Amino acid sequence: MRGRTAVGAAGAAMALLALAVPALADGAKPDLTRFYTQRPVWGACTVKGAPQGMECAKLTVPIDYAHPADGTIELAVARIRAGGSGSGSGSGSGTDVGPSGAAPAAPKGSLVFNFGGPGESGLKDLGGFLTDTEGLADQYDLVSFDPRGVGRSAPVRCGAAAEQEIESSADTAPANDAEGRKQLVAELRSIAQECRRTTGKLLPHVGTINASRDLDVLRQALGDKKLNYFGISYGTRLGAVYAAQFPKRTGRMVLDAVDSLTADAEQSALAQATAFQRGLDTFLSDCARQGAGCPLGATTAVATRTLDATVAQLDKQPAKTASGADFTSADLRTAITNSLYAEQLWPTLAYGISTLHDKGDPAALDQINKSFAGEDAQGKRAADDNSKEALLAINCADEPKRPKDPAAELASLEDKFAKASPMFGPEQVGAAVSCTGWPAGTDYIRRIDRTGAPSVLLIGTRGDPATPYQWAAETARRLGKGVVLTYEGEGHGGYTASRCVREHADAFLLEGTLPAEGTSCARETPPAH
Repeated sequence: MRGRTAVGAAGAAMALLALAVPALADGAKPDLTRFYTQRPVWGACTVKGAPQGMECAKLTVPIDYAHPADGTIELAVARIRAGGSGSGSGSGSGTDVGPSGAAPAAPKGSLVFNFGGPGESGLKDLGGFLTDTEGLADQYDLVSFDPRGVGRSAPVRCGAAAEQEIESSADTAPANDAEGRKQLVAELRSIAQECRRTTGKLLPHVGTINASRDLDVLRQALGDKKLNYFGISYGTRLGAVYAAQFPKRTGRMVLDAVDSLTADAEQSALAQATAFQRGLDTFLSDCARQGAGCPLGATTAVATRTLDATVAQLDKQPAKTASGADFTSADLRTAITNSLYAEQLWPTLAYGISTLHDKGDPAALDQINKSFAGEDAQGKRAADDNSKEALLAINCADEPKRPKDPAAELASLEDKFAKASPMFGPEQVGAAVSCTGWPAGTDYIRRIDRTGAPSVLLIGTRGDPATPYQWAAETARRLGKGVVLTYEGEGHGGYTASRCVREHADAFLLEGTLPAEGTSCARETPPAH
Protein backbone atom coordinates (compact mmCIF):
# COMPACT_ATOMS: atom_id res chain seq x y z
CA MET A 1 0.00 0.00 0.00
CA ARG A 2 1.52 3.33 -1.03
CA GLY A 3 2.11 6.00 1.54
CA ARG A 4 2.17 3.51 4.38
CA THR A 5 3.83 4.91 7.49
CA ALA A 6 7.00 2.97 8.24
CA VAL A 7 7.12 1.05 11.50
CA GLY A 8 10.07 -0.54 13.24
CA ALA A 9 11.76 -3.39 11.37
CA ALA A 10 10.69 -5.95 13.94
CA GLY A 11 7.10 -4.75 13.86
CA ALA A 12 6.99 -4.83 10.07
CA ALA A 13 8.40 -8.34 9.98
CA MET A 14 5.85 -9.58 12.52
CA ALA A 15 3.00 -7.95 10.62
CA LEU A 16 4.05 -9.59 7.39
CA LEU A 17 4.55 -12.96 9.06
CA ALA A 18 1.04 -12.75 10.45
CA LEU A 19 -0.25 -12.51 6.90
CA ALA A 20 1.77 -15.53 5.79
CA VAL A 21 -0.45 -18.22 7.28
CA PRO A 22 -4.12 -17.76 6.32
CA ALA A 23 -6.70 -18.04 9.06
CA LEU A 24 -10.21 -19.42 8.84
CA ALA A 25 -13.31 -17.35 9.60
CA ASP A 26 -13.31 -18.52 13.22
CA GLY A 27 -9.66 -17.50 13.67
CA ALA A 28 -8.26 -21.03 13.59
CA LYS A 29 -5.31 -21.83 11.36
CA PRO A 30 -5.95 -24.47 8.70
CA ASP A 31 -4.28 -27.85 9.12
CA LEU A 32 -1.56 -28.12 6.46
CA THR A 33 0.19 -31.12 8.03
CA ARG A 34 -0.42 -33.51 5.16
CA PHE A 35 1.22 -31.13 2.71
CA TYR A 36 4.24 -30.50 4.92
CA THR A 37 4.89 -34.20 5.57
CA GLN A 38 5.20 -35.20 1.90
CA ARG A 39 8.31 -36.76 0.46
CA PRO A 40 8.60 -36.63 -3.33
CA VAL A 41 8.98 -39.88 -5.25
CA TRP A 42 11.65 -39.15 -7.85
CA GLY A 43 11.61 -40.82 -11.23
CA ALA A 44 12.43 -40.32 -14.87
CA CYS A 45 11.45 -37.05 -16.56
CA THR A 46 9.29 -36.91 -19.66
CA VAL A 47 10.37 -33.34 -20.42
CA LYS A 48 11.65 -32.98 -23.97
CA GLY A 49 15.38 -32.32 -23.97
CA ALA A 50 15.82 -33.04 -20.26
CA PRO A 51 19.52 -33.53 -19.45
CA GLN A 52 20.85 -36.87 -18.31
CA GLY A 53 20.42 -37.26 -14.58
CA MET A 54 17.42 -34.94 -14.21
CA GLU A 55 14.68 -36.47 -12.07
CA CYS A 56 11.06 -35.41 -11.79
CA ALA A 57 8.39 -35.72 -9.11
CA LYS A 58 4.96 -34.42 -8.14
CA LEU A 59 4.06 -32.41 -5.06
CA THR A 60 0.50 -31.95 -3.80
CA VAL A 61 -0.57 -28.50 -2.58
CA PRO A 62 -3.96 -26.99 -1.72
CA ILE A 63 -5.73 -24.78 -4.22
CA ASP A 64 -6.56 -22.42 -1.34
CA TYR A 65 -4.29 -22.47 1.70
CA ALA A 66 -7.04 -20.95 3.84
CA HIS A 67 -9.39 -23.83 2.94
CA PRO A 68 -7.25 -26.88 2.12
CA ALA A 69 -10.28 -29.19 2.04
CA ASP A 70 -11.58 -27.34 -1.04
CA GLY A 71 -9.28 -29.22 -3.39
CA THR A 72 -5.67 -29.78 -4.36
CA ILE A 73 -3.40 -29.55 -7.39
CA GLU A 74 -0.10 -31.21 -8.24
CA LEU A 75 3.09 -29.30 -8.87
CA ALA A 76 5.69 -30.67 -11.29
CA VAL A 77 9.19 -30.60 -9.75
CA ALA A 78 12.62 -31.43 -11.19
CA ARG A 79 16.08 -31.80 -9.73
CA ILE A 80 19.63 -32.62 -10.71
CA ARG A 81 21.49 -34.18 -7.83
CA ALA A 82 24.70 -32.66 -6.51
CA GLY A 83 27.58 -34.04 -8.54
CA GLY A 84 25.38 -34.65 -11.57
CA SER A 85 23.81 -38.03 -10.71
CA GLY A 86 20.08 -38.46 -10.97
CA SER A 87 19.80 -41.83 -9.25
CA GLY A 88 18.28 -42.56 -5.90
CA SER A 89 15.81 -40.57 -3.82
CA GLY A 90 15.67 -38.49 -0.70
CA SER A 91 16.85 -35.00 0.15
CA GLY A 92 19.77 -33.07 -1.22
CA SER A 93 22.17 -34.23 1.47
CA GLY A 94 23.14 -37.47 -0.25
CA THR A 95 26.65 -38.48 -1.32
CA ASP A 96 26.41 -38.89 -5.06
CA VAL A 97 29.68 -39.22 -6.89
CA GLY A 98 30.80 -36.04 -8.64
CA PRO A 99 32.40 -35.68 -12.08
CA SER A 100 35.88 -36.24 -10.65
CA GLY A 101 34.84 -39.53 -9.07
CA ALA A 102 34.87 -38.08 -5.54
CA ALA A 103 31.89 -37.27 -3.36
CA PRO A 104 31.00 -33.57 -3.49
CA ALA A 105 32.46 -31.55 -0.64
CA ALA A 106 30.13 -30.36 2.10
CA PRO A 107 26.75 -30.84 0.40
CA LYS A 108 24.47 -27.92 1.13
CA GLY A 109 21.05 -29.36 0.29
CA SER A 110 18.96 -27.84 -2.47
CA LEU A 111 19.15 -24.66 -4.48
CA VAL A 112 15.72 -23.86 -5.94
CA PHE A 113 15.38 -21.81 -9.14
CA ASN A 114 12.61 -19.79 -10.71
CA PHE A 115 13.49 -18.57 -14.20
CA GLY A 116 10.90 -15.84 -14.56
CA GLY A 117 7.93 -14.96 -16.67
CA PRO A 118 5.71 -15.28 -14.78
CA GLY A 119 4.85 -18.36 -16.80
CA GLU A 120 8.24 -19.89 -17.52
CA SER A 121 8.52 -23.65 -16.99
CA GLY A 122 11.19 -24.55 -14.47
CA LEU A 123 11.24 -28.11 -15.79
CA LYS A 124 12.12 -26.94 -19.30
CA ASP A 125 14.59 -24.28 -18.24
CA LEU A 126 16.61 -26.10 -15.59
CA GLY A 127 18.71 -28.08 -18.07
CA GLY A 128 19.61 -24.96 -20.02
CA PHE A 129 21.09 -23.37 -16.92
CA LEU A 130 23.59 -26.16 -16.19
CA THR A 131 26.59 -24.66 -17.95
CA ASP A 132 26.34 -21.43 -15.99
CA THR A 133 25.82 -23.16 -12.64
CA GLU A 134 28.67 -25.68 -12.86
CA GLY A 135 30.34 -23.90 -9.95
CA LEU A 136 27.33 -24.73 -7.75
CA ALA A 137 26.44 -28.20 -8.99
CA ASP A 138 28.88 -30.18 -6.85
CA GLN A 139 27.47 -28.83 -3.58
CA TYR A 140 23.80 -28.24 -4.33
CA ASP A 141 20.98 -30.29 -5.71
CA LEU A 142 19.69 -27.99 -8.46
CA VAL A 143 15.89 -27.90 -8.22
CA SER A 144 13.13 -26.15 -10.12
CA PHE A 145 9.39 -26.49 -10.62
CA ASP A 146 6.49 -25.31 -12.71
CA PRO A 147 4.66 -22.86 -10.42
CA ARG A 148 0.93 -23.26 -9.96
CA GLY A 149 -0.93 -22.35 -13.13
CA VAL A 150 2.16 -22.93 -15.31
CA GLY A 151 3.12 -25.73 -17.69
CA ARG A 152 2.63 -29.08 -15.98
CA SER A 153 1.29 -27.65 -12.71
CA ALA A 154 -2.47 -27.24 -13.20
CA PRO A 155 -2.00 -24.81 -16.10
CA VAL A 156 -4.17 -21.75 -16.60
CA ARG A 157 -6.22 -22.20 -19.74
CA CYS A 158 -8.39 -19.62 -21.47
CA GLY A 159 -9.76 -21.43 -24.50
CA ALA A 160 -8.49 -21.21 -28.06
CA ALA A 161 -10.21 -17.96 -29.01
CA ALA A 162 -9.13 -16.08 -25.89
CA GLU A 163 -5.61 -17.43 -26.13
CA GLN A 164 -5.37 -16.10 -29.67
CA GLU A 165 -6.61 -12.73 -28.45
CA ILE A 166 -3.95 -12.74 -25.70
CA GLU A 167 -1.24 -13.25 -28.32
CA SER A 168 -2.57 -10.60 -30.68
CA SER A 169 -3.18 -7.98 -27.98
CA ALA A 170 0.34 -8.50 -26.62
CA ASP A 171 1.97 -7.87 -30.01
CA THR A 172 -0.22 -5.11 -31.46
CA ALA A 173 -0.61 -1.46 -30.53
CA PRO A 174 -4.22 -0.52 -29.74
CA ALA A 175 -5.70 1.84 -32.30
CA ASN A 176 -5.45 5.32 -30.81
CA ASP A 177 -9.03 6.28 -31.51
CA ALA A 178 -12.25 5.80 -29.56
CA GLU A 179 -13.38 2.76 -31.54
CA GLY A 180 -9.99 1.02 -31.26
CA ARG A 181 -9.83 1.58 -27.50
CA LYS A 182 -13.39 0.32 -27.09
CA GLN A 183 -12.56 -2.81 -29.07
CA LEU A 184 -9.44 -3.52 -26.99
CA VAL A 185 -11.35 -3.12 -23.72
CA ALA A 186 -14.05 -5.51 -24.97
CA GLU A 187 -11.36 -8.06 -25.92
CA LEU A 188 -9.72 -7.78 -22.50
CA ARG A 189 -13.03 -8.36 -20.71
CA SER A 190 -13.71 -11.37 -22.94
CA ILE A 191 -10.29 -12.82 -22.18
CA ALA A 192 -10.83 -12.47 -18.42
CA GLN A 193 -14.25 -14.13 -18.65
CA GLU A 194 -12.95 -17.05 -20.70
CA CYS A 195 -9.95 -17.59 -18.42
CA ARG A 196 -12.31 -17.80 -15.42
CA ARG A 197 -14.65 -20.18 -17.23
CA THR A 198 -11.95 -22.50 -18.56
CA THR A 199 -9.53 -22.56 -15.61
CA GLY A 200 -12.14 -22.72 -12.87
CA LYS A 201 -11.60 -22.35 -9.14
CA LEU A 202 -7.79 -22.30 -9.29
CA LEU A 203 -7.67 -18.98 -11.13
CA PRO A 204 -8.13 -16.68 -8.07
CA HIS A 205 -5.29 -18.53 -6.34
CA VAL A 206 -2.50 -18.50 -8.95
CA GLY A 207 -0.76 -15.39 -7.64
CA THR A 208 2.67 -15.09 -6.08
CA ILE A 209 1.49 -15.27 -2.47
CA ASN A 210 0.25 -18.82 -3.00
CA ALA A 211 3.23 -19.73 -5.20
CA SER A 212 5.53 -18.72 -2.35
CA ARG A 213 3.56 -20.94 0.03
CA ASP A 214 4.07 -23.76 -2.47
CA LEU A 215 7.76 -22.92 -2.37
CA ASP A 216 7.77 -23.48 1.37
CA VAL A 217 6.04 -26.85 1.01
CA LEU A 218 8.72 -27.73 -1.57
CA ARG A 219 11.48 -26.64 0.81
CA GLN A 220 10.14 -28.97 3.50
CA ALA A 221 9.67 -31.83 1.03
CA LEU A 222 13.30 -31.49 -0.05
CA GLY A 223 14.41 -31.84 3.57
CA ASP A 224 15.88 -28.34 3.89
CA LYS A 225 15.49 -26.25 7.05
CA LYS A 226 15.94 -23.08 5.04
CA LEU A 227 15.26 -22.22 1.43
CA ASN A 228 18.32 -21.49 -0.67
CA TYR A 229 16.97 -19.79 -3.75
CA PHE A 230 17.92 -18.23 -7.08
CA GLY A 231 15.23 -16.12 -8.75
CA ILE A 232 15.47 -14.42 -12.13
CA SER A 233 13.15 -11.63 -13.33
CA TYR A 234 9.66 -12.57 -12.04
CA GLY A 235 11.48 -15.09 -9.87
CA THR A 236 12.81 -12.13 -7.87
CA ARG A 237 9.23 -11.14 -7.03
CA LEU A 238 8.56 -14.70 -5.91
CA GLY A 239 11.73 -14.73 -3.80
CA ALA A 240 10.88 -11.38 -2.19
CA VAL A 241 7.38 -12.57 -1.29
CA TYR A 242 8.82 -15.77 0.19
CA ALA A 243 11.26 -13.73 2.30
CA ALA A 244 8.35 -11.59 3.51
CA GLN A 245 6.14 -14.55 4.41
CA PHE A 246 8.82 -16.88 5.76
CA PRO A 247 11.76 -14.73 6.95
CA LYS A 248 13.05 -17.32 9.42
CA ARG A 249 13.06 -20.02 6.75
CA THR A 250 14.92 -17.91 4.20
CA GLY A 251 18.47 -19.05 3.53
CA ARG A 252 20.87 -17.72 0.91
CA MET A 253 18.90 -15.89 -1.76
CA VAL A 254 20.11 -14.42 -5.06
CA LEU A 255 17.77 -12.21 -7.09
CA ASP A 256 18.89 -11.37 -10.64
CA ALA A 257 17.11 -8.92 -12.99
CA VAL A 258 15.08 -7.54 -10.12
CA ASP A 259 11.35 -6.90 -10.48
CA SER A 260 9.57 -3.99 -8.83
CA LEU A 261 7.48 -4.61 -5.73
CA THR A 262 5.84 -1.19 -5.85
CA ALA A 263 5.14 -0.25 -9.49
CA ASP A 264 1.57 -0.69 -10.66
CA ALA A 265 0.72 -1.88 -14.18
CA GLU A 266 0.96 1.60 -15.70
CA GLN A 267 4.21 2.51 -13.94
CA SER A 268 5.79 -0.83 -14.81
CA ALA A 269 4.79 -0.62 -18.47
CA LEU A 270 6.08 2.95 -18.80
CA ALA A 271 9.39 2.09 -17.12
CA GLN A 272 9.85 -0.87 -19.44
CA ALA A 273 9.00 1.14 -22.56
CA THR A 274 11.59 3.72 -21.53
CA ALA A 275 14.21 1.05 -20.79
CA PHE A 276 13.62 -0.80 -24.05
CA GLN A 277 13.97 2.46 -25.98
CA ARG A 278 17.26 3.13 -24.20
CA GLY A 279 18.37 -0.41 -25.05
CA LEU A 280 17.49 0.09 -28.71
CA ASP A 281 19.42 3.36 -28.82
CA THR A 282 22.44 1.59 -27.30
CA PHE A 283 22.17 -1.24 -29.83
CA LEU A 284 22.13 1.22 -32.75
CA SER A 285 25.06 3.26 -31.44
CA ASP A 286 27.07 0.12 -30.65
CA CYS A 287 26.49 -1.18 -34.16
CA ALA A 288 27.47 2.15 -35.72
CA ARG A 289 30.74 2.21 -33.77
CA GLN A 290 31.84 -0.70 -35.96
CA GLY A 291 31.81 1.67 -38.92
CA ALA A 292 31.71 -0.28 -42.17
CA GLY A 293 31.18 -3.47 -40.15
CA CYS A 294 27.66 -2.39 -39.13
CA PRO A 295 25.13 -3.62 -41.70
CA LEU A 296 22.73 -0.83 -40.71
CA GLY A 297 25.06 2.08 -41.33
CA ALA A 298 28.38 3.59 -40.29
CA THR A 299 26.83 6.26 -38.02
CA THR A 300 24.08 6.13 -35.43
CA ALA A 301 21.97 8.51 -37.53
CA VAL A 302 22.23 6.30 -40.62
CA ALA A 303 21.53 3.11 -38.61
CA THR A 304 18.45 4.77 -37.10
CA ARG A 305 17.21 5.85 -40.53
CA THR A 306 17.65 2.30 -41.81
CA LEU A 307 15.51 0.96 -38.98
CA ASP A 308 12.85 3.65 -39.42
CA ALA A 309 12.70 2.99 -43.16
CA THR A 310 12.26 -0.73 -42.50
CA VAL A 311 9.34 -0.07 -40.16
CA ALA A 312 7.73 2.23 -42.73
CA GLN A 313 8.29 -0.38 -45.42
CA LEU A 314 6.45 -3.01 -43.37
CA ASP A 315 3.63 -0.62 -42.50
CA LYS A 316 3.11 -0.11 -46.22
CA GLN A 317 3.32 -3.83 -47.09
CA PRO A 318 4.21 -6.71 -44.75
CA ALA A 319 7.00 -9.08 -45.75
CA LYS A 320 6.39 -12.82 -46.09
CA THR A 321 7.96 -15.53 -43.95
CA ALA A 322 9.05 -18.90 -45.31
CA SER A 323 5.66 -20.32 -44.31
CA GLY A 324 3.83 -17.57 -46.19
CA ALA A 325 2.70 -15.68 -43.09
CA ASP A 326 2.78 -11.88 -42.93
CA PHE A 327 5.75 -10.35 -41.12
CA THR A 328 4.60 -6.92 -39.93
CA SER A 329 6.16 -3.95 -38.19
CA ALA A 330 4.75 -5.39 -34.95
CA ASP A 331 6.73 -8.58 -35.64
CA LEU A 332 9.85 -6.48 -36.22
CA ARG A 333 9.35 -4.70 -32.89
CA THR A 334 8.92 -8.10 -31.23
CA ALA A 335 12.21 -9.28 -32.74
CA ILE A 336 13.95 -6.15 -31.48
CA THR A 337 12.43 -6.58 -28.02
CA ASN A 338 13.48 -10.23 -27.87
CA SER A 339 17.03 -9.44 -29.01
CA LEU A 340 17.47 -6.72 -26.41
CA TYR A 341 17.12 -9.41 -23.74
CA ALA A 342 20.50 -10.91 -24.68
CA GLU A 343 23.43 -8.91 -26.05
CA GLN A 344 24.81 -11.91 -27.93
CA LEU A 345 21.78 -11.62 -30.25
CA TRP A 346 22.66 -8.10 -31.35
CA PRO A 347 24.75 -9.14 -34.40
CA THR A 348 21.88 -11.37 -35.58
CA LEU A 349 19.42 -8.54 -35.03
CA ALA A 350 21.53 -6.11 -37.08
CA TYR A 351 21.90 -8.65 -39.87
CA GLY A 352 18.17 -9.45 -39.77
CA ILE A 353 17.09 -5.80 -40.02
CA SER A 354 19.55 -5.26 -42.86
CA THR A 355 18.37 -8.24 -44.93
CA LEU A 356 14.75 -7.28 -44.31
CA HIS A 357 15.46 -3.70 -45.42
CA ASP A 358 17.56 -4.61 -48.47
CA LYS A 359 15.95 -7.84 -49.64
CA GLY A 360 12.56 -8.01 -47.96
CA ASP A 361 13.67 -11.20 -46.21
CA PRO A 362 12.53 -11.52 -42.56
CA ALA A 363 13.93 -15.04 -42.02
CA ALA A 364 16.53 -14.17 -39.34
CA LEU A 365 14.08 -12.02 -37.37
CA ASP A 366 11.26 -14.54 -37.71
CA GLN A 367 13.56 -17.22 -36.31
CA ILE A 368 14.37 -15.03 -33.29
CA ASN A 369 10.66 -14.61 -32.58
CA LYS A 370 9.87 -18.30 -32.99
CA SER A 371 12.74 -19.31 -30.71
CA PHE A 372 11.64 -16.92 -27.97
CA ALA A 373 8.00 -17.96 -28.27
CA GLY A 374 8.85 -21.68 -28.28
CA GLU A 375 7.17 -22.07 -31.68
CA ASP A 376 7.85 -24.49 -34.48
CA ALA A 377 8.30 -23.50 -38.13
CA GLN A 378 4.52 -23.16 -38.52
CA GLY A 379 4.27 -20.86 -35.50
CA LYS A 380 2.70 -23.40 -33.15
CA ARG A 381 3.61 -23.62 -29.48
CA ALA A 382 4.07 -26.88 -27.61
CA ALA A 383 0.84 -28.23 -26.15
CA ASP A 384 2.12 -27.78 -22.59
CA ASP A 385 3.22 -24.16 -23.13
CA ASN A 386 0.73 -21.77 -21.54
CA SER A 387 3.27 -19.07 -20.71
CA LYS A 388 1.30 -16.13 -22.12
CA GLU A 389 -1.91 -17.09 -20.36
CA ALA A 390 -0.07 -17.72 -17.09
CA LEU A 391 1.78 -14.40 -17.32
CA LEU A 392 -1.50 -12.52 -17.58
CA ALA A 393 -3.26 -14.48 -14.84
CA ILE A 394 -0.41 -14.27 -12.31
CA ASN A 395 0.32 -10.60 -12.94
CA CYS A 396 -3.36 -9.74 -12.54
CA ALA A 397 -3.56 -11.75 -9.30
CA ASP A 398 -0.66 -9.62 -8.02
CA GLU A 399 -2.07 -6.26 -9.20
CA PRO A 400 -4.60 -4.57 -6.89
CA LYS A 401 -5.54 -1.63 -9.13
CA ARG A 402 -8.19 -1.69 -11.85
CA PRO A 403 -8.97 1.29 -14.09
CA LYS A 404 -12.51 2.61 -13.66
CA ASP A 405 -12.65 3.57 -17.32
CA PRO A 406 -9.97 1.61 -19.23
CA ALA A 407 -10.65 3.31 -22.58
CA ALA A 408 -10.31 6.76 -21.03
CA GLU A 409 -7.11 5.70 -19.28
CA LEU A 410 -5.66 4.48 -22.57
CA ALA A 411 -6.48 7.81 -24.19
CA SER A 412 -4.79 9.70 -21.35
CA LEU A 413 -1.61 7.62 -21.57
CA GLU A 414 -0.95 7.33 -25.30
CA ASP A 415 1.05 10.54 -25.69
CA LYS A 416 3.09 9.86 -22.55
CA PHE A 417 4.06 6.38 -23.73
CA ALA A 418 4.83 7.49 -27.28
CA LYS A 419 7.08 10.27 -25.94
CA ALA A 420 8.89 7.82 -23.63
CA SER A 421 9.47 5.39 -26.50
CA PRO A 422 8.57 6.12 -30.11
CA MET A 423 9.34 2.48 -30.99
CA PHE A 424 7.75 0.58 -28.10
CA GLY A 425 5.44 3.02 -26.30
CA PRO A 426 2.40 2.70 -28.60
CA GLU A 427 2.32 -1.07 -28.06
CA GLN A 428 3.33 -1.03 -24.40
CA VAL A 429 0.51 1.31 -23.39
CA GLY A 430 -1.98 -1.58 -23.60
CA ALA A 431 -0.19 -3.31 -20.71
CA ALA A 432 -1.36 -0.53 -18.40
CA VAL A 433 -4.96 -1.81 -18.66
CA SER A 434 -4.31 -5.50 -19.38
CA CYS A 435 -6.09 -6.63 -16.19
CA THR A 436 -9.40 -5.12 -17.28
CA GLY A 437 -12.20 -7.55 -16.42
CA TRP A 438 -10.19 -9.42 -13.77
CA PRO A 439 -11.09 -9.16 -10.08
CA ALA A 440 -8.74 -6.91 -8.12
CA GLY A 441 -5.62 -8.73 -6.97
CA THR A 442 -3.77 -8.59 -3.67
CA ASP A 443 -1.99 -5.50 -2.37
CA TYR A 444 0.25 -7.66 -0.15
CA ILE A 445 3.28 -7.24 -2.40
CA ARG A 446 2.93 -3.45 -2.31
CA ARG A 447 3.11 -3.58 1.49
CA ILE A 448 6.35 -5.55 1.83
CA ASP A 449 8.58 -3.42 4.02
CA ARG A 450 11.68 -4.75 5.79
CA THR A 451 10.98 -8.44 5.98
CA GLY A 452 13.34 -9.45 8.79
CA ALA A 453 14.89 -12.10 6.53
CA PRO A 454 18.69 -12.43 6.17
CA SER A 455 20.62 -10.33 3.68
CA VAL A 456 19.84 -10.97 0.02
CA LEU A 457 22.14 -10.52 -2.99
CA LEU A 458 20.41 -8.53 -5.74
CA ILE A 459 21.95 -8.27 -9.22
CA GLY A 460 21.04 -5.22 -11.30
CA THR A 461 22.15 -4.83 -14.91
CA ARG A 462 22.69 -1.21 -15.91
CA GLY A 463 21.15 -1.69 -19.38
CA ASP A 464 18.41 -4.17 -18.51
CA PRO A 465 15.39 -3.35 -20.70
CA ALA A 466 12.83 -5.60 -19.01
CA THR A 467 13.58 -4.97 -15.33
CA PRO A 468 15.07 -1.46 -15.26
CA TYR A 469 18.19 -1.06 -13.15
CA GLN A 470 16.59 1.24 -10.57
CA TRP A 471 14.26 -1.55 -9.46
CA ALA A 472 17.16 -3.44 -7.86
CA ALA A 473 17.85 -0.67 -5.35
CA GLU A 474 14.13 -0.10 -4.74
CA THR A 475 13.55 -3.78 -3.96
CA ALA A 476 16.64 -3.94 -1.76
CA ARG A 477 15.20 -1.12 0.35
CA ARG A 478 11.88 -2.91 0.59
CA LEU A 479 13.49 -6.13 1.72
CA GLY A 480 15.44 -4.28 4.40
CA LYS A 481 18.66 -6.23 4.06
CA GLY A 482 20.10 -6.46 0.60
CA VAL A 483 23.32 -5.82 -1.27
CA VAL A 484 23.06 -4.69 -4.89
CA LEU A 485 25.74 -5.99 -7.26
CA THR A 486 25.80 -3.94 -10.48
CA TYR A 487 26.60 -5.36 -13.90
CA GLU A 488 27.62 -2.52 -16.20
CA GLY A 489 26.34 -4.31 -19.26
CA GLU A 490 23.30 -4.82 -21.44
CA GLY A 491 20.55 -7.41 -21.54
CA HIS A 492 18.16 -9.01 -19.11
CA GLY A 493 20.09 -10.39 -16.16
CA GLY A 494 23.75 -10.42 -15.19
CA TYR A 495 24.53 -13.94 -13.98
CA THR A 496 24.65 -15.61 -17.38
CA ALA A 497 26.26 -12.56 -19.04
CA SER A 498 29.20 -11.96 -16.71
CA ARG A 499 31.86 -14.20 -15.22
CA CYS A 500 32.48 -11.54 -12.60
CA VAL A 501 28.82 -11.57 -11.53
CA ARG A 502 28.80 -15.38 -11.40
CA GLU A 503 31.87 -15.41 -9.16
CA HIS A 504 30.27 -13.03 -6.67
CA ALA A 505 26.91 -14.85 -6.72
CA ASP A 506 28.55 -18.27 -6.35
CA ALA A 507 30.70 -17.04 -3.46
CA PHE A 508 27.54 -15.96 -1.65
CA LEU A 509 25.64 -19.17 -2.35
CA LEU A 510 28.58 -21.44 -1.47
CA GLU A 511 30.31 -19.50 1.31
CA GLY A 512 27.84 -16.85 2.42
CA THR A 513 30.22 -14.07 1.34
CA LEU A 514 28.45 -10.93 0.12
CA PRO A 515 30.24 -8.34 -2.03
CA ALA A 516 30.72 -4.90 -0.55
CA GLU A 517 27.90 -2.45 -1.23
CA GLY A 518 28.68 -0.56 -4.42
CA THR A 519 30.55 -3.42 -6.09
CA SER A 520 30.20 -3.49 -9.87
CA CYS A 521 31.31 -5.74 -12.71
CA ALA A 522 32.47 -4.30 -16.02
CA ARG A 523 30.57 -4.98 -19.24
CA GLU A 524 31.84 -8.16 -20.90
CA THR A 525 31.88 -9.01 -24.58
CA PRO A 526 29.30 -11.75 -25.10
CA PRO A 527 30.38 -15.00 -26.75
CA ALA A 528 29.67 -15.32 -30.45
CA HIS A 529 26.11 -16.49 -31.04
